[in-house]
Amino acid sequence: MTRYIGLLVGVCCSLLAWPLAASAKDFPTKPVTIIVGYAPGGGTDLVARNIAEGLSRKWGQRVLVENRPGATGAIGIRALKNAAPDGYTLAVWTDSDVGNAAIQDDLGYDMVKDFDQISQLSAGATVLVVNNNLPIKNFSDYIQYTKANPGKLNVAVVSGGGMHLDTLRINAAAKVDTAIIGYPGTGPGLTDVVGGHVDALLLPIGPAVPHLKSGAVRAIAVGSTTRWPGLPDVPSLAETIPGLDSTFFHGLVGPKGLSPELKARIHADVQEVLRDAQLGKKFETLGFVPTGSSPDDFKAFLAKRLDVSRVAARETGMRKN
Repeated sequence: MTRYIGLLVGVCCSLLAWPLAASAKDFPTKPVTIIVGYAPGGGTDLVARNIAEGLSRKWGQRVLVENRPGATGAIGIRALKNAAPDGYTLAVWTDSDVGNAAIQDDLGYDMVKDFDQISQLSAGATVLVVNNNLPIKNFSDYIQYTKANPGKLNVAVVSGGGMHLDTLRINAAAKVDTAIIGYPGTGPGLTDVVGGHVDALLLPIGPAVPHLKSGAVRAIAVGSTTRWPGLPDVPSLAETIPGLDSTFFHGLVGPKGLSPELKARIHADVQEVLRDAQLGKKFETLGFVPTGSSPDDFKAFLAKRLDVSRVAARETGMRKN
């Protein structure tokens, strides 16, 4: 009888484990959603759509990008936190999400502890652009103009995000004062710079490239430590103020509680997508570099980035404690 009970328990455990293994092996059997907490047209949206396209081909299922702008990405992050940990709801995060969490402690989530990090997707640099009607040709002109017109230059930011912090860091390093105008994403902010409703914007290089090529806006500095290969005539911030930079990342995240098998499956498939040469070329034109990382490495990276951003938030006065 004891042997019979043992065999029965073993069979039951195997049956219970089988759906989990099968779900990871057969995943996905329906469309997958990737949440982006910002408006369409920005860097995070572009990365998400390229990853979604690659995963759609890999999985033979539609991978949809769902834009949920608002509260500097927090609306999208809360939606991810409340999603079932079945792999059918994922999200792409960026520095703006980290910046927001570095400034506020009452968002209702912990970016490191409350989610399952899957992989870093890309790294890149920002570019500072201005409306073409301004008499600003480079970063030195920008500093001189803002010092001559304190508080009058309107700079668009994704409110509370990483590039908001970087904009304030740049102002502090350059010892200038600008007006800060908040937006739900870089897309709308860039549209208003093109239209002359605001004067300047710090954003990922990729979304700015088409507007730079058309002459709709002017690039005056890149945030990489050296000049960006795709914009060789645009000086880096560090060429004017040594040590000053502005970089960013994108990463794929899931709800807390993904099974180890499912997490490993999604991670492996994402790495394959990131190794695709065509994706690499697309990212290059967008100003991004495909990266890829293990879940543990991305989690550690995210935690460190959050700590650094909290320090920057205190130094710029956006965080009081």
